[in-house]
Amino acid sequence: MSATERPMRRHEWEVTDPATIDRVLGRATVCRVAMVDDGEPYLVPLNCGWDGHRLLLHAAPAGRKIDILRANPRVWVEVEEDVQIVTGPRSEDCTATYVTVMGSGTVQFVADPSEKRQGLAIIMRQCHPDVPQEPLADDVVASVAVLAIIFDRLTCKAKGTTPRP
Repeated sequence: MSATERPMRRHEWEVTDPATIDRVLGRATVCRVAMVDDGEPYLVPLNCGWDGHRLLLHAAPAGRKIDILRANPRVWVEVEEDVQIVTGPRSEDCTATYVTVMGSGTVQFVADPSEKRQGLAIIMRQCHPDVPQEPLADDVVASVAVLAIIFDRLTCKAKGTTPRP
């Protein structure tokens, strides 16, 4: 059994409702994307936007993560919300509560300028909801990479809390 097929050990914390997972991804502003660079792990935090099917990211069009993803587009992604550190009088009483969504998927580079523009608008609305949405100039759209993660597996865990509606 591969790690991606392994059931969640603390199944009582597992959240399987697709609508809940969708809401958590739709509220995330930062995701952590893990990839493999020539056998070595590499992790980056990125702003993100959820379109209901794909997690959209923006990045510089060149650099280490772009090189890695072109060579190996397989990734592992994590987002969390409602993280609280819980302290107690003894070390064994210390813990954390959280909701987390994790999953494996494949990165696709969005090349079409219209689709890139739509992806950037989704990311902006999700990460910067108070900023007026203005049309992006063609040179701005051309100056960034937009990545779409297509998930083949998503899991959600809520420890010590209930996911927000």
